[in-house]
Parts: sequence; C-alpha cells; structure tokens
Amino acid sequence: MNNSLISNSNKQSNSALPWQLLVLSSKTESGLETTTDNLAEFLNQNSEINFNDLAYTLQVDCQAFNHRRILVCCDRQDAASALTTRDPKRIFNSSIQETNNQSIVFMFPGLGEQYVNMALQLYQLEPTFREHIARCSELLKPHLGFDLRDVLYPHQEQAEQVRQANNPAAVMSSQKLDLRRMLQRDQTPVDVNTQKLNQTYIAQPTLFVIEYALAQMWMAWGIKPQALIGYSISEYVAATLAGVLSLEETLALVAKRGQLIQQLPTGAMLAVSLSEIELQPLLTEHLCLSAVNGPQLCVVAGSTEAIAKLEQHLLKDGIACRQLQTTHAFHSPVMEAILEPFIQLVKSFDLKPPQIPYISNVTGTWITAMEATDPSYWGRHLCQTVRFADGIETLWQMPAQILLEVGPGQTLGSLALQHPASAKVSERLVLASLPNSYDQQSHLAFSFNTLGQIWLAGVSVDWSKFYGNRHSSTLPLPTYLFENQHHGRESQKEQWQKTHKESDNNVLSSQEQESIQIAQQRQRLNLQNSYVAPRSNTEQKIADIWQKIFRIQQVGVYDNFFSLGGNSLVAIKIISQLKKIFPTDIPTIAIFKNPTVAELASVIEEQVLAETKTLNQEQVGSFTSTTISDSK
Repeated sequence: MNNSLISNSNKQSNSALPWQLLVLSSKTESGLETTTDNLAEFLNQNSEINFNDLAYTLQVDCQAFNHRRILVCCDRQDAASALTTRDPKRIFNSSIQETNNQSIVFMFPGLGEQYVNMALQLYQLEPTFREHIARCSELLKPHLGFDLRDVLYPHQEQAEQVRQANNPAAVMSSQKLDLRRMLQRDQTPVDVNTQKLNQTYIAQPTLFVIEYALAQMWMAWGIKPQALIGYSISEYVAATLAGVLSLEETLALVAKRGQLIQQLPTGAMLAVSLSEIELQPLLTEHLCLSAVNGPQLCVVAGSTEAIAKLEQHLLKDGIACRQLQTTHAFHSPVMEAILEPFIQLVKSFDLKPPQIPYISNVTGTWITAMEATDPSYWGRHLCQTVRFADGIETLWQMPAQILLEVGPGQTLGSLALQHPASAKVSERLVLASLPNSYDQQSHLAFSFNTLGQIWLAGVSVDWSKFYGNRHSSTLPLPTYLFENQHHGRESQKEQWQKTHKESDNNVLSSQEQESIQIAQQRQRLNLQNSYVAPRSNTEQKIADIWQKIFRIQQVGVYDNFFSLGGNSLVAIKIISQLKKIFPTDIPTIAIFKNPTVAELASVIEEQVLAETKTLNQEQVGSFTSTTISDSK
C-alpha cells in the first residue's frame, strides 16, 4: 500500500455517516465479478482505509459502465463480508442498455402511513432534508401555534439512541421480533404523540412537510422529476413543486384546510377489495366512494357506525377490507360544509400554471393550466372521489420510467405495480424513499439503497451534491482493482489474470454462462436482486402462494413483498391462504415485519414450534416432517 493512500486513509472525515453506498461497475459481467472479489480482498487487507473516502472515490473517480452493482454497508468489515458472500439480501445488480432515457416520476402518498419519527435519521444527518423541515416548521408556526418538529420528533436524542443501539449491519438485515407482541395483533395502546400526530389539522401539514423536504433532498442529489402525482392532500406537494403555489402559500392553505376539516364530524374510511361497479350497490346516504385506487381496490368513506357495519358485512362474505388510519371521511359530501370558505381562501392566492406536468386526482389525467389556476378545482378536489387508478394508468402510458414514492411507506408503489397497465410497460422500476412504520431499519440506509437502485437503472447521480458540505477526499486506489474504470488509466485485466494464474478458459466460460442465467432472472418484475430458490418446504409453499397472487413465475426467498407490489389487502389474501396450509394463526402484520419469503417462513416455523406444546405428538410429527426437516 503506497504512502499517499495510507496518509489519506488516516485522515478522519469530520462528518462521516454511519452508512455508505458502494457502487461498482464493469464492461462485462465477468469483469464485475472480478472487481467485486478484488475490492473485498482489498478491504480485508487494508484496515486503515478511510471507508467514507473509499465510497466517495468509487462514486466520483470511476467511470460508470453498463454492468453495475451496489451495496449499502456500515464499515469496512461489513462491506468485505457482504461482497465476499454476495449477500443476496443486500447486493443489487443490473445490466443496462447503451442508451437509457428513463423518466423519473415523484409519487406523493396521502394520509394513513404517517408515524412519529418519520425520517428521523435523515433529519439528523442529511443537511438538505433538515434545512427544509426547519424552514417549513418555522413558516407554519403562525398558522399552527406550535413547532411541528415537537410533534414529529418528540424525543430526538432518545429515539436515535435506540436506533443506534444495535450494530448497523444487524439493523439492515432481518429484525428480531417480539413474537408474543406480534401474536397479540399489535394491539399496543397508541401513545400520546401518535394520537396527536394523527389529528387531521396536524397530520396534513406534517405529511406535506415530510414529502416536500424529501423531494428537495432527492433533487439536491441530482434526481429530478419529469412528472408528478400526489394522492389527496399530497397533490399540494406536486402543485408546489410545479410552481402553482409558492411554499409559503401552500403551507398556509394546507394548515387552514386541515383546521377546517378538523371542525367537521368525525368519520372513517375503509379500503375494500372490490371494483367500483361491484361496490356501488353497497353505498348508502351514509357511505360514499372516496377513492378508486385500482380495478379491484376502492376506498369507502362515511360515518364511523356505517363503516363498521360495512366492514362486518364484507368480512362475512370473505371480501378483504381494512379500515384506514384517519379521523374523518375525506373526499365525501361531508366536506361540502367547508367548501365555500375553503374556495374563498384559495382565491386569495396567486395560482400559476404548472411548470412540471402532474396528474390530477379529480380527472385522473394531466392537469391543465386552467384547472390548476381555478379555485373551484381545488374545491372539487376536496370533495370528489380520488381517481388514482386512472392517474396510474395515465402514468404507465409514458415511456420507460422510474416511479419514486416520496413519502412514508410504499402504498402508492404497490398500487402502481398491481395496476394491469403496468404489465404493458417493458422498462419500469418502482421504488420508495422511506420504509413503512413497521420496518425498523435505518431510514438513511433505506434511502441510500433507493438512490443506488436508481443509479443501477442508468440514471446519472450528481455525487458532489449527494455529499453536499460533508468532507470527502478521493483515494489513489490501486488500479488492479478495476478493469479500465479509472479515467485515463490503462486496463490491468491481463496483469490481474497473470497474478492469479487464471489460465483455464473454461472457468471464465462457466462464469459467463452463470452471468447469462443471472441476467435472465433479473427480468423478474421490479426486482434487482438475484433469484434464490426456496430451500425448505415451508419456503416453497409460501413462494407458491406469492407467485399466484403476484402473477409472477419466480419468487425467490429474498424477494421483497413491497417490491413485488404488496399492500395491506394483498397481505390479508396471503394470510388467508397460509391459514389453509399451516396449523397456526399468523397476524397480517407479520408480513409487514417480515417482507421476504425467508423471513416469513422463519416466523411461521418459530411459531409452530412454540405451539407444539399444546399439540399432541401425532400433530407435531405430521407438521415437522413436512416443514422443518426439509430446511436441514
């Protein structure tokens, strides 16, 4: 190792992050494998390396070729281990075409996925995100009468200590679950901070602020949207980014909108696995169609009593449904009581034509300048049905694109993937910015992983903007690590082959054949991880159910439920099928906390073993012989 490398390695970054994004690329699949092996060996042999600077060097000093690989990791040892084993849960790959002009669409989710400490780690460690959270919170103070950050992040230091208590690598992988708490259907009393956050007059501006700050963060990283779509209240985020309203105007409008709704009678909303036509006969004067989210997925709004009766009726008929986390019947005639004062408020603002195309919830197609600048449009938006399914169909008519959900959870991504129009799009990728409330992994690592997958798709990332004002230096890495990837440097492939005596051409041929198989497997729906086949009877049975429900030929044990298009109603369907196969009762929340086949199989087997004490020996032998023993 040369002296300059040692010198740079010993220099401490004044703002090193707990997570780093490693990016690798090569002109060939075999070259990518060689580069990965070389880097793993280099990391094992150089304990003094400044890992922050290494990640920076790989991003800014190496040319990006078409065969790509990413890894989000916490330190040198973690990276070396994951690269050596090719950890299929954490390493993502792609082989892109020579020309890649994918459009990026920002999708902003509505109420229902918010939770206390949303994006806390980003708030603490990402300057751009923190700056916009702070600015919005200050602008909202006169309208709300308090600092929104006190509700969103009530115990910043305590929450961060809990998050950092475990080794970051362990947090990134499977989470240890409290099985007893999970089997109690997660009926833990809602804490006071969550109760406060879920109040409409707080939830609406909070969601706007989080999504607006996330959008600004992505754009600061060089990820610029060519189109936008927001769900319900979050259409205001799209309108603000498009220039229809200024940030100051939108914050005042959203705050007042929430306060007006808060004064209305409380209500409830129910997501139902039925089409709009099938649902119509069930609607009454107390129940209305609030949203159409898919060909077989609608939302009904109404009084608390009427929604409860409808839910019981549907459950008796075996129809999947779920009450949403809300306090009012949004997008229903109930909203008409505040329509006039709301429209008068909108008239006081200077509405301008959109500068970025975005989809209207009211029409389900591209909003026009006339609509965006008409105060009565925003009144209709308040009261009428959200035509989100139509909006997704409109989006899928665009050429190759990346749909990025900019907000908490992965609900909109699921709706987009489940829509039949997605099957007609050959090049598509649906990603999320933040995990859902059940997922305890690092928010920073999650967003870094999403950024890496965008890079895998061929989108150029502005790495200098990604680092912002954080100090990083490039390292003079030895050229044998790469295959002609450093700008202006001669390829070292022949030297590498000579050093390691790779004289057997059959080995390379075998690698190439394996790479072709991997490339074919990567064509699976919205997945950039390699396929790993089920290893036990339990995993196989779960994979079979997923393949049928998601309509995909191959589901691997590390494929993510949300990346496949899963949502709460899909989870209910899966649980219903699992109950027919396994002699145990698994709550729906188990899928959210264990979103891969491997993790879900582990929970099922663990629970069955825990329940065997109450089963007779014959039942125990019957189940364990067909499940647990197959995994040995």
